[in-house]
Amino acid sequence: MIRALTLLPLMLLLSWQLLAQMPTWKPPKGKFLADSVKIGLPIKYAISYRHTASVDVFFPDSTFNFAPFELLEREYFPTVTDANGSVDSVIYTLTTFEVNAVQKLSLPVYVRTKQDCTRVFAPLDSVYLNRLIKGNMDEPLTLKEDTSTAHLNQQANYPLIFLVFVGVLILTGIVFWFFGKPIRRQIKLFQFRRRYEEYHRLFQRLSKGAEDRKRRVNNVEKAVVLWKIYIERLEEKPFTTFTTKEILDNLKDERLSDALREIDGTIYGGNFSKKTVASLAILDELAQGLYREHRQNLIDSAV
Repeated sequence: MIRALTLLPLMLLLSWQLLAQMPTWKPPKGKFLADSVKIGLPIKYAISYRHTASVDVFFPDSTFNFAPFELLEREYFPTVTDANGSVDSVIYTLTTFEVNAVQKLSLPVYVRTKQDCTRVFAPLDSVYLNRLIKGNMDEPLTLKEDTSTAHLNQQANYPLIFLVFVGVLILTGIVFWFFGKPIRRQIKLFQFRRRYEEYHRLFQRLSKGAEDRKRRVNNVEKAVVLWKIYIERLEEKPFTTFTTKEILDNLKDERLSDALREIDGTIYGGNFSKKTVASLAILDELAQGLYREHRQNLIDSAV
């Protein structure tokens, strides 16, 4: 017991000497860059520390507890060294979801030397909460009922429309990739038949109009011109400028010579008879035969 009481002053003396040898570090400078903050919105907190160039300084990272704030991001700045030492600084972007009227924060820096690593805190800084709801937050809030209908304007879903448009284009491309040739053939056959049906309908109407005494010559002439235009498109030859002899040289049909002679007599001589109507029917039959022949050639070439 006496030995322990003798050693106690010696231990206290050694402890005091060790504490006296430990370096004392000045606190860093830390403060908010705004006086107030709103719930959920960011606020910046800057901290800087001046130290001797021989020591290493570390700042809090994402693992540090920033309560009552939460860390969003941080921005480090390069060390600046001059004759007075080095300065390191960081700006933290924080947010809070607490409802306390005044919220405080003090961040440390970690100073590492050869002997130890010391945590030094900045002075406590505070920021005021900017409330959007006035009144006592402890009192229960009453719900205001509103049952009126709110009219909402319709809005086009442009992303969905774009996706549908792209999908239709892709689907169309796939269909034409596999079935493009049959589809093009069917389109050509459809157009080919529609042109013939249009020609045949007009030719039949003009042929029936040939029995009209006042306009028979005009209707016969129009029917022949229509026939030449259609044959010209089928044969890809200028039948509209051909003479009767040139037409006979290009179209081999024994009935065609008498039919054209009878029609020329009606147009240029006014000699209309029942043979004129029969001659127009021969021209129509010839056009129908050429249509079937070219249609079959189109089918055979697409196979």
